[in-house]
Amino acid sequence: MVITHSTHDAPKQEVALPSALAGINSNVLDDAILKKLVDPDVYYALAQCRATGVPMDRGFADALAKSIREWAQSKGCIGYSHWFSPMRGAIHGEKLETFVGVDFATDRLIVEMSGTQLFQTETDGSSFPNGGLRKTHEAAAYIGWDTGSPPFVYRQTLYIPSTFVSWNGEALDQKTPLLRANMAVNELGVRLLSLLGDNETREVVCNVGWEQEFFLIDREKYLARPDLLAVGRTLLGAAPLRGQEMDANYFSRLSPRVSRYIAEARDIMWELGISIHCTHNEVAPAQHEISPIFGLANLVADTNVLAMDVLRDLAFDHDFAVLFHEKPFAGINGNGKHNNWSLSTDRGVNLFVPGKTDEDNRRFIAFIAALLRGINRHGDLLRCGVSTAGNDHRLGAQEAPPAIITLNLGERLEAHVNAVADGGRFGGYETDEKEIKVVAPVADIKANLEDRNRTAPFPWCGNRFEFRAVGGNQHIAFPLAMLNAILADSLKHMCDEIDAGKPADLVIRETIKENKGALFSGDGYSEALNAHARQHGLTHLKSSPEAYTALTADKNVELFSDLGIFNRHELTARQAVLQEAYASELYVEARALLRILRTLIIPVAIVDADVERASGFQSRLFDEKRKLVEQLLSETGKLDELLGAFPNDDPGQSAWYAHHELKPCMQSARIVADMLETLVDGRRWPLPGYSEILHHHQ
Repeated sequence: MVITHSTHDAPKQEVALPSALAGINSNVLDDAILKKLVDPDVYYALAQCRATGVPMDRGFADALAKSIREWAQSKGCIGYSHWFSPMRGAIHGEKLETFVGVDFATDRLIVEMSGTQLFQTETDGSSFPNGGLRKTHEAAAYIGWDTGSPPFVYRQTLYIPSTFVSWNGEALDQKTPLLRANMAVNELGVRLLSLLGDNETREVVCNVGWEQEFFLIDREKYLARPDLLAVGRTLLGAAPLRGQEMDANYFSRLSPRVSRYIAEARDIMWELGISIHCTHNEVAPAQHEISPIFGLANLVADTNVLAMDVLRDLAFDHDFAVLFHEKPFAGINGNGKHNNWSLSTDRGVNLFVPGKTDEDNRRFIAFIAALLRGINRHGDLLRCGVSTAGNDHRLGAQEAPPAIITLNLGERLEAHVNAVADGGRFGGYETDEKEIKVVAPVADIKANLEDRNRTAPFPWCGNRFEFRAVGGNQHIAFPLAMLNAILADSLKHMCDEIDAGKPADLVIRETIKENKGALFSGDGYSEALNAHARQHGLTHLKSSPEAYTALTADKNVELFSDLGIFNRHELTARQAVLQEAYASELYVEARALLRILRTLIIPVAIVDADVERASGFQSRLFDEKRKLVEQLLSETGKLDELLGAFPNDDPGQSAWYAHHELKPCMQSARIVADMLETLVDGRRWPLPGYSEILHHHQ
């Protein structure tokens, strides 16, 4: 592969690409490759299937499957798997099958993959988290190829990105709701544009660019921590001697070992069509980030999970362990996964970019008005979309956005939008960049006219919005489905108002005026936000169990039903799955902490105290350690009792119990254990400490 460079005063020249760049897209079967492999009528039949959902003719489907199989075999594959995302976080499911069949006429083995095998397979849905949608005696579930997300080859297997639904057609996965929400945004976005005078746009699509944060630690240290093995985060641990003071790690030079790891991971991802464009060190020690270029929402939801898989798999080869948990270490920043989100049309128009004309700005502000209404009326759904046991450690903790969901436009745009609501013209918002003079020989810097607000859960960034509250260990499909759903609901509301006879401009102005309480451009970490929320009646759901209750509120059931994203049964089931996941995570954490304290920490602390007493030199330090051991024995007793009384019958009750009973008790025990760690002889402490874990490989 070669690339052509040119300048104004030099002829074009061809430069051979490095092998890593030459391998870009080599393991992904995108449309550019597929068009070369199949006859035009087969490709056209696939395009029709993609657009309508109507199955391909069997002959065409078999021809397509044959071409895909042969391509995969040329890559060294002997089999395939549908690749889907059950409701269990960012962990995909796979069912590995070979390209081997039987010719029953001759009883000989043959190599084949039929069209039916390509497009779907069946499995037991009752063994996955399903919230009661499937039972042991009603277990059928189906995995179907999402034809908008191309197959790819990884680990000598052809993977087919897929959805996962029950025999009744109800969603059992993360992707199906996102696809439904995307469809709603498309249909209603086109409808609103038409009502605003745009009769040429035929499609509105959602584009997303994720930013994945993660920690890299020595595998040896990881294996020596039972808490990391069990739950992916440290359940105890005193502050390191050097944390993130002076932000010394942020954008600092990658260590040689980390650099080799990330470079290899990036090369693999490029081969898989994942456009990793930026890598850097994050704020906390041993923390890093990668991010790709924007792509279609359903496709990048797949590539994010695939990228996490690549990072996990490759970590083993480099003697690392990778941690995606939202808060693997106390006292330093955790892992987020910002989702940069925008809408664009099939004519190449970004709907969240202000235009040069009044008409362009009218369109821009109309979609902002819809988003503002969605956040004001359904901020509880966005909060629910980012609610996990891990993410509760981050939200509102001076490192991540607050749990109150507001829309941040920047001071200038917010003032302009408010002026429009009061009858002002749609145009007039300046989109030119400002220039910052530094000093020669540095050229003047072009900067956005709006400053950046990193405390906002949903800030405008000039050409997109950044959903900053998504957790590092989450599957992005669910929060994106919530986001697209609330936007689609507001698009529908505005369209219905216009169709009922109201002038479009009046609908836009009224929508802003009625929902402007959700606008906030101040410091999201300050008390001012809480005061603003109280003044305007904004929802403040401080914990995940609170947020989960919102999912089945009447207004939200109506929203999802009207848009065809979830029926009431699906919502109730998904709520139960979320509650069960939260309760289970805290229950496992509590059990792991109890065992670590009883079998490792307390025995070592007692031995340490006995050695000091036997030395004949007893100090105030000895008395302090003895009191802490006694206190820790008391705390473990309480934790044991709470675990014994854990309610298992009702997911909602379990989640509330875990949050209000287990979590505070675990924190109390941790405080005592962490104090002991700072007093006990470090040579005896049974676990690698934070300093060892976070700085050993740097």
